[in-house]
Amino acid sequence: MKRVHYFILGLIGAGIAAMMLWTQPVAAVMDSDYYYALGQQIFWGRGGEQPFIWNYLADPKGVPMPAFDYWMPLPAVLAAIGMWLVGTPALWAARLPFVALHGVNVVLVAYWVFRKTGQRLLAWLGGLAVSFPIFYAGFITFPESFTPIVTLGTLYFILVFGAERIWGERAEVLRSLSVGVLCGLFHLSRADGVVWLLASIFLQVGMVLKPMISKQVSGIPRKMRVAILNILVMGVGYVLMITPWLWHNLQAFGTLFQPGSGRVLWLREYNELFYYPASQLTFEHWIGQGWGAIIKDRLWALGQNLLTAIAVQGQVVFFPLIIWGIVKTWPRFETRFGFGMWLGMGLIFSLVFPFAGVRGGFFHSGAALQPFLWVLGWQGFQALIEWGTQHRRWQPKVSQGFLGVGILLIVFAASAVIYFQRYIGDEERPPAWQVTQDRYMAINHKLSDWGFSPESSLGAVNNPPTFFVLTHRSSIVIPGGDVSQLLAAMCRYQADYVILEPDQVNLETLYANPTSVEALKYLETVQGAHILALEDAEKTCR
Repeated sequence: MKRVHYFILGLIGAGIAAMMLWTQPVAAVMDSDYYYALGQQIFWGRGGEQPFIWNYLADPKGVPMPAFDYWMPLPAVLAAIGMWLVGTPALWAARLPFVALHGVNVVLVAYWVFRKTGQRLLAWLGGLAVSFPIFYAGFITFPESFTPIVTLGTLYFILVFGAERIWGERAEVLRSLSVGVLCGLFHLSRADGVVWLLASIFLQVGMVLKPMISKQVSGIPRKMRVAILNILVMGVGYVLMITPWLWHNLQAFGTLFQPGSGRVLWLREYNELFYYPASQLTFEHWIGQGWGAIIKDRLWALGQNLLTAIAVQGQVVFFPLIIWGIVKTWPRFETRFGFGMWLGMGLIFSLVFPFAGVRGGFFHSGAALQPFLWVLGWQGFQALIEWGTQHRRWQPKVSQGFLGVGILLIVFAASAVIYFQRYIGDEERPPAWQVTQDRYMAINHKLSDWGFSPESSLGAVNNPPTFFVLTHRSSIVIPGGDVSQLLAAMCRYQADYVILEPDQVNLETLYANPTSVEALKYLETVQGAHILALEDAEKTCR
């Protein structure tokens, strides 16, 4: 592959991503809007403040609260960089770094495929397939962890396994420092990114155990010295990246890590992520549901995450080729390491964090391994062509071109159908982002008409980050429990009104009969959302 080929692939990837700025102008998804809103805060010089409460795990004292109480800051920082570059807090500016990174990802995957297969055609097919990646297509340009995680994952595998020697076979200061920096950036992208640091330590330990298994006793002392040096230098790189984040936590929360994040371990259902007060999420609360429910939830999560591995990460048609690639390249340390990480991530998000895993945790964290899976798939495709040549008298070049282009067309067709249905829609079935945008904008006008100013009023809504992005109104999240939790949260944070949308499943009885609670006054229904106001705050909150 020549440099010009990589340049063209990068332009194609960035060009496809750039078109999404027009076809998908609003996210209206909590994750993306959270990072965009916090990116705006950084751009405005208020990066330490979060103008809404979207969960109660850290027991926030009020609005605004310290920023990044649960999610990590790197996507917001990237969004802020985009805004700084063009001098505007607009969403399209926040998305520019992610557009550029998507082009980089296309190039990196094509480079990796070429390194592993030696086939220029497969490198082109691999890069082009990444440019419009089916289920991930709607996420690649928004301030999200997905795109930077793909970049970091690709760089990690190339850095650790791409050279003549696997990282750990000898002492390498610069390489070890770079691995540490990547692990730090993983952690700054997602909290579970620390798994990559632990995996890197185990990789070094594995390099020590290797001569033990082969009974090469004489080489063990040297391997131990190499491993210790590499781990220490890697630790320096990691600490360099993570220290500003730890300092922020100390200043904001008085702890090195976000307070309350450990409470996620004790969820009995996903909506308890928004439980109020979160102090009730304890081991006793979790164990009280009984072992039958605990095991059932985790088996369910295992099944759902297996479907994600096959349909989303394996892109259905690509999954058999990934398996073939694993079998074909299993003797390689890289394949065993990557497969172990894939399996480990699946188990973590099934057994430890089952609800977060099913609701996107495995999907997003697995993005770090997605390049590894794509490259394995094209190695499996190469093995398929070799098998056909040996056993079915296929013509290698003809078969490779015909079947490879066929797979690429299937990927493009599936991506286009899913992207159109989810993010473009039509007049009869508008996309979810447009429905949310129209609803929140209409509600904003009504609130202004009733005298609820953005500066002096506070609401309770289902999606505070999106509500803030679209209306610049601060809010608290509707708790995941019953009406008593809602009223308790509204009283503590002095919320004036609540916006009850049709998908608020924990309050479906109140939605069906919005006049049934004496403490809440029904005002109006706007595009399917009931707006209720706290009737008598003194009486209700005493």
